Amino acid sequence: MTVVFFPRSPRHQWNVVRELKEHARTAINADDETIITVSERGDPPCGGARTIVLIMHPRRPTEAVTIDKPLEQITQTDLADALAPLAAPTGLPEPPSKRNDHGLPADRR
Repeated sequence: MTVVFFPRSPRHQWNVVRELKEHARTAINADDETIITVSERGDPPCGGARTIVLIMHPRRPTEAVTIDKPLEQITQTDLADALAPLAAPTGLPEPPSKRNDHGLPADRR
């Protein structure tokens, strides 16, 4: 039997991820159904790291935003600028509905 151990991320990196998720939630004015993930790809010591923010919502396609910086170098401004196209006044925009104001299906004429 082979056992493989994956290195754990330092505790401070988890705190950075948690803070970035909260800032992202605020930046796009996300609702309770929105799921936000933040991950780092590449090799930070070599300067090739980038951060990927995924925005998932049950009624919208998944959106991915890439920021060409390691997790620990991202500022609130960097995050807000990257997520600006996804921001909405009252949460993620919903796709057009085929229902009228009463929540009933629209008449097909």
